[in-house]
Amino acid sequence: MKKNRLAAGAIALAVSFMACGCGDQVYEMTDEEKAVIVHYSAHVVTKFNKKQSEGVQDVTALKAQMAAREEQRKEEEELRKQEEEQQKEKEEQTKNQESSSVQESGQTDTDEPQVKYVSLSKALKLKDIRATYKKYEKSSIYAESSSFMVRADEGNELLVLHVNLKNTGNESARCDLLSRLPSFRLTVNGDVSVSADTSILLNDLGTYQGRIGAGDTVKTVLIFQVQQGMVKKVKSMDLEVSINGKSSIVQLVAGRS
Repeated sequence: MKKNRLAAGAIALAVSFMACGCGDQVYEMTDEEKAVIVHYSAHVVTKFNKKQSEGVQDVTALKAQMAAREEQRKEEEELRKQEEEQQKEKEEQTKNQESSSVQESGQTDTDEPQVKYVSLSKALKLKDIRATYKKYEKSSIYAESSSFMVRADEGNELLVLHVNLKNTGNESARCDLLSRLPSFRLTVNGDVSVSADTSILLNDLGTYQGRIGAGDTVKTVLIFQVQQGMVKKVKSMDLEVSINGKSSIVQLVAGRS
């Protein structure tokens, strides 16, 4: 009997050892994982405890900070708008003052400098000989004679200015424009600008040489080329005359010297 009790106890002990050795090994968490669980638990407790002022973060304090930041943002935005409006008002006042000053002075910012015109005779540096612009004509060919003529390039037409040279003195006078080598540039209607052609015409104003009797008049021409159709109607013409690097502007009006 005693042996049976000993055997039963041994079996029970063996079974208990076997039972303790079965199953999965207990999982051990790292410090980081433990910290995550603690952090989350504290957050949950704080979230649902209105009187909680400790822990991860005080929710009431957080809401107050967010509200204060939003209010500050609105104030800054309103201040910025006010400053922009004030700046616009100042700019408008300055603009109105400048406009008033311009109106009082009778000038505008877009006013161009006034062109100082001279006579054609003065521009050509003539003495006792008066140069007078008479008229213009447009054509494809200009012929001084059957031997001397100028033909417009393809796509162009000639704009011929007629200029008279008159000896206003009591004696014959020699006129030598060739030695002065004048150059001419014509501006038509303020936007078409072309240089004069150099020709072998005997009556070319830029190369004219000859003696003019007292009271006599010699007819000369200046020839320019413009694109066909570019000058349909001439409203104004300014002639720039350059001699030895000095330029003068002549407003061409028929019959004006």
